[in-house]
Amino acid sequence: MDDRAEMLGPEKAGRETAFSRPFADTAPAVAPAVGRRRGRGWMERSEVRSLYLLAAFLVAAYALPFVIGIRYGTVRWDAEWLGYLGTVVLSGFLQGGVYAMFAVGLTMIFGVMRIINAAHGEWVMMGAYLTWAAFFYLGVDPLLSLVFTLPIAFVFGMVVQKLLLNAVVGQPELTGLLVTFGLGLTMIYVAELIFTTDFRTIPYAPHSVQITDSIAVSQNKLISFTMALAISVGVYFLLKLTRIGKAIRATALNAEVAMVCGVNVGLIYLITTGIAASLAVAGGALVSIQFGFNPETGIIYTLQAFTIIILGGRGHYLGALIGGFMLAVLESLVSLMIPNGTAMVELAAYGLLIAVLLIRPGGLMGVKEG
Repeated sequence: MDDRAEMLGPEKAGRETAFSRPFADTAPAVAPAVGRRRGRGWMERSEVRSLYLLAAFLVAAYALPFVIGIRYGTVRWDAEWLGYLGTVVLSGFLQGGVYAMFAVGLTMIFGVMRIINAAHGEWVMMGAYLTWAAFFYLGVDPLLSLVFTLPIAFVFGMVVQKLLLNAVVGQPELTGLLVTFGLGLTMIYVAELIFTTDFRTIPYAPHSVQITDSIAVSQNKLISFTMALAISVGVYFLLKLTRIGKAIRATALNAEVAMVCGVNVGLIYLITTGIAASLAVAGGALVSIQFGFNPETGIIYTLQAFTIIILGGRGHYLGALIGGFMLAVLESLVSLMIPNGTAMVELAAYGLLIAVLLIRPGGLMGVKEG
C-alpha cells in the first residue's frame, strides 16, 4: 500500500487510502463537504431573500409619500398636478446624476483602500466655494472653472493621501473614519473662518426648458446632469480601458497580488484619492449652480454619499450610479407630497440608510462582507 501511495502521489494516495477504509471511517470526511454545500445553498437562499426584502422595502418607501400625500390632501390626480409630479420626478432624476457622480469618488476610496471617507461632503463643499470664488473674483464661467479646480482637487487629494490616509491603510475601518471625520471638521472651520456661515449662491442658467406642455425643468439642472453624465462615463472608461484603471481595479481586488504583479500600489492610492477628490469638487461645482451652500452643507452631502454607496453596494461603481438616481427621486417625492417635506428629505435619507443596512448590508449589487 505504501508503494502504491508513492506511485500515485499524495493527492491520489489520499483518495486511495480513504476509499480502502471502512465506510464508517470515511463518513466524517464526506460530511464536511456535504455541510459546505448545504451551507453555500443556505447562504445563496439568504441572499435571494434579502434581495426580495430590500425590493419590497423600496417599493413601500416610494409608495409611502403617495399614501401620506393622499392622507393630507397634497396628492391630486388632475392633469395639472400630474404634470407637476412629472417635473419633480424628472428634476430628481437629473439631480441623481450629480449625486451619483460625487458618490463614485467615495466608493472608489472604499473599494481600493477600505477607508470610509467621512470628509467627502466637505470636499464637495470645497468645490462649491472654489467655483464661487472663480466666478465672482475671476469672472470665470462655473463650468469653465473646472479646468482650474479639478487639477487643484487632484493635487489636494494626493496630499491628503500622502499625509493622512497612507497611515490608516490596512488599519481597522474605524481608524480611517475618525481621521477623515477630523479632516472634515477642520475643513468646515477653515471655510467658516474664510467665508463665514452665510449662504452663497451662483446665478447661472436660471431659466426653464419646456419638455412637454406640463413638464419643465431648469436649465442648470440639465447642464449639471449632462456634465455629471459625461464625467461619470469618462471615469468608467478610464477604469475599464486604461492601464491605470486596470491597476486601480487590480489593487481593489487584492493589493498584495497587484504589488507582486508589478503594480505600484502606493502610486495607485495617490491617484485613486486624487480622482475621488476631483469627482467631489466637480460635484460641488455642479451643485453650486443649483442650490445655495455654506460650510456646513458638506455634512448633508456626506450623508447622501453614504446612503448612495450603502444602497448600491460598497465599492461598486454601477451600484453607486443606481443608488444616486434612486435617492434623488425619493427625495423629490418626499419634498413634493409630505407636508413640510423639504425638512423631511434628510430623514428619508437616514431612514433609507438604516433600513438597507438592516435588510441587506451588501446593498442592491450584493457586495458580500470580507
